[in-house]
Amino acid sequence: MSVSEVTGADETLDSIGTSGVRVLQRRGGYRFTLDAVLLAHFAATEGTRGAVLELGAGSGVVSFLLVKQFGLERVDALELQPAVHSRMLRAVALNGCEGRVNPLLGDLREARTLLPSGAYGHVVSNPPFRKAEAGVRSPDDERAISKSEQACDAPAVVAAARHALMPGGGVSLVYPAARVAEVLELLMRARLFPRALRFVHSRVEEPATRFLVHAVRDKDRGLLVRAPLIVHGEGPGGYAPEVAALMDAPLAEQ
Repeated sequence: MSVSEVTGADETLDSIGTSGVRVLQRRGGYRFTLDAVLLAHFAATEGTRGAVLELGAGSGVVSFLLVKQFGLERVDALELQPAVHSRMLRAVALNGCEGRVNPLLGDLREARTLLPSGAYGHVVSNPPFRKAEAGVRSPDDERAISKSEQACDAPAVVAAARHALMPGGGVSLVYPAARVAEVLELLMRARLFPRALRFVHSRVEEPATRFLVHAVRDKDRGLLVRAPLIVHGEGPGGYAPEVAALMDAPLAEQ
């Protein structure tokens, strides 16, 4: 099957990671970023137990990476927007992930009615980063919902994770570095105790731009602050060695 048979007129088929994960994206819509790879790697490294749930899965890139690149058995991927969910459904077959990535359509703010309580050992999320009132809202609804907290905010993500996690289960998140105090407080209030924290820097001499956090439900075992993750350096593709090892050349758009 050719790329033109798989993609719609306004879509691209892109590749990311070392295992050939393929993702369908709208040309003018929200596009995945390196954050997806960093989150998938962090979540897999910090450990999983039992079933895995991705909240706000978008194109499914994190779920596909967890399964194909990092060897997880199965991920349920919850996405709010029907058109985005539809592209994820098609990408399941493209990635050979039938029975391993399970796309779900629904609103994480309704987790208590959509998802079974305490059913998951690990929840991951690369949620909207920007507060709803910050900056100019994109005129494209898909981009606006994916990039800013138009349809869900950090408290909603934390509440959904708390509901879905079994006791002792963990949640892994990525957020802008400027929101670290806010997000850690939200986790603690929900008795999701931060266990591992890692700041992401574009270059070694620059301030952090992102942070990755893994928190555990109901078990406070102390916080481990990991070594900084440096994105750019002298490795292949201009990445630092650790990030270069997670990447592969992107599939050319056709």
